[in-house]
Amino acid sequence: MVPPTLGAVLLLCVVGAGADGSPPPATTEPPVATTVVRERVNAVQTNEEIPGKGILLDPRSKSLVLQCNSTENPGLEIIWFKDNKKLSADEPRYSQNSDTNTLVINDPTYADTGNYTCAVVDGGDNATIVVQTNVTIEVSEISKNQVEGDPLTLSCKAFGVPVPEVTWFKNDEPLNISDPRISLEPLDNVTNAKLVIQNLNFDDRAEYTCFATNGISNATMMVLVRVKDKLAALWPFLGICVEVAVLCAIIFIYEKKRVKPDFEESDTDQNPENKNLSDQKEGQDIRQRK
Repeated sequence: MVPPTLGAVLLLCVVGAGADGSPPPATTEPPVATTVVRERVNAVQTNEEIPGKGILLDPRSKSLVLQCNSTENPGLEIIWFKDNKKLSADEPRYSQNSDTNTLVINDPTYADTGNYTCAVVDGGDNATIVVQTNVTIEVSEISKNQVEGDPLTLSCKAFGVPVPEVTWFKNDEPLNISDPRISLEPLDNVTNAKLVIQNLNFDDRAEYTCFATNGISNATMMVLVRVKDKLAALWPFLGICVEVAVLCAIIFIYEKKRVKPDFEESDTDQNPENKNLSDQKEGQDIRQRK
């Protein structure tokens, strides 16, 4: 069901007269019919601060109140539409009051934005209130570390009604989108919200800014991108390998020096001459005891 529109058509039959005021001469031609379109003044007033500028939705508020009043027929019933669809009275978050001609939306969210039309039943008058929101950006990261040669993807998740427009900057300068490595793609129905850079190089190290605006407000998001050398991840591993090799060499040299004196001492203990001298001394002690 589409709400009725405004306007009225008035048909006038214009008949000419003589210059001296005498009746016009008889003619066989029919009188000329002129169509005059006269636009009626809208008799429905809304609770917008500035008519036609809409109402700003705050998702943090507990309720959103929309109101329409018919100045010509204040006693007539008013029905509500959202985006040309009649609102159901069974919706638990919607509360319609026929005495005050108000529509109350409890616990409003971004999904409640859109065009709300109040139409006078059998009256032909209506008015539309555009429920809008400020621009917000969901920030998921503030810095990113990439490897040279890899692709880079930055997402600017911007929300708002009307739908925001996104512009990208690099170090506070407009991004050079003529670079064939750079492309801009839509994200969640927002044009140019995704930035993709192929085959990163060191010149791509910069602070990238997403600027989103919808004519009501704007928001920004900044991401610092660092580009590392391809071998950057290999150097720590090589350093660890060198440290382990040096440590093993030190342990090997130390053990080698420690084992050599022990081996020489063991050889001395097993010398036959020393053994014979010990046996002779033991024999002398036995004879003396006898």
